[in-house]
Amino acid sequence: MSGKLMVFDSHPVQYKAPVYQELARLIPGTLKVVYATDCSVRGHRDRDFGQVVAWDTRLLDGYEHLVLNNERGTPLLGFRSLTGRGIFKLLKQFKPQAVLISQFLYEADLITYLSCLFLRIPIWIRHETQDEAFARTALKRWLRSLAYRIIYRGVSRAFYIGRLNREHLLRHGFTDDRLTPALYCVDSSLPRMSAESKAGMRNELRHKLRVTDEETLVLFSGKLIPKKDPGLILKALDLLSPARRERTKVVFVGSGELLEDLRNDAARCEGRVTFAGFVNQREIAGYYLAADLLILPSRRLGETWGLVVNEALHAGCSVIVTDAVGSHREFGAWERVRVIKERDAHACARAMEELATYPRSFDWCAGDMKQYSVQAAAQAIASSLHKK
Repeated sequence: MSGKLMVFDSHPVQYKAPVYQELARLIPGTLKVVYATDCSVRGHRDRDFGQVVAWDTRLLDGYEHLVLNNERGTPLLGFRSLTGRGIFKLLKQFKPQAVLISQFLYEADLITYLSCLFLRIPIWIRHETQDEAFARTALKRWLRSLAYRIIYRGVSRAFYIGRLNREHLLRHGFTDDRLTPALYCVDSSLPRMSAESKAGMRNELRHKLRVTDEETLVLFSGKLIPKKDPGLILKALDLLSPARRERTKVVFVGSGELLEDLRNDAARCEGRVTFAGFVNQREIAGYYLAADLLILPSRRLGETWGLVVNEALHAGCSVIVTDAVGSHREFGAWERVRVIKERDAHACARAMEELATYPRSFDWCAGDMKQYSVQAAAQAIASSLHKK
């Protein structure tokens, strides 16, 4: 494995594994991905979804990988839940050309970082950290900033996922020559589908949901938790003009602690709201195609990006996000995207009225979305390895 790239990640993730698969295609025989746990493949109870989740796509196919099974207690539940057992020995054995670390959340990440420093292995990072996701006190901001400045002194290259991530890296010691864009992306099949196939999937699901061609279908996709603030959509629905409200339906895709409260609030909407429950990856594309508008009304509680926005844009949906959603800095100026203040139901209703006037298009932003693709992100990492 000498002279190769090793990636250390906590667990297989549906929006990261495709990048590794593409990397393996671009640099065959060069990549090895090391996971601390494979609980996302085996299935584990997701406390936010409130149920056992096992992704139904092949997250471990197409690239060389190793699962360390470094679980302590419940995996992914706190810093100490993924240990660093065996990481130093592994790095000493393989001596890769570079190590890419995907987050700084667990003990395993810290051990990987310190092991690389000791063994003098170049450290690369690609993680979603930015500075506006939470409201923090001045003391917390200072302590956090100090910690990142210390950590980043040991990192030779960072692949930034977007504008806020890049600003964070520059603010904490990086210079432009150590930064490479590898923008956040999802492995969407939609760009490869024909317009006829998309229309067929759209019509089939809209018929199932009892949505007519004249009605606007609003989609929420994600965990039904306070951070996402899905209840704002129902408040905005009440604020629409009577004529627009009669032609608007809402579908909530997902589960979580707010489900019963949302059901109770939706009772007044006279059948205009549907709860689809948790929908896995193989079926989710149909909901984006069926929808006309995605709303992600998150609060400033850690929404560092909001990848459902990428999914919706690949499907050609219009989008409303709050200014607490990290990707609002990427997409906020696009023609059919509106950014509102968090908790502002009136602004949400105005944006819904405005975006409902656009004709449905599957490809209005297809050209712009190419830079937010798995292929573009993998190529950026592969090119950096070739330059070493």
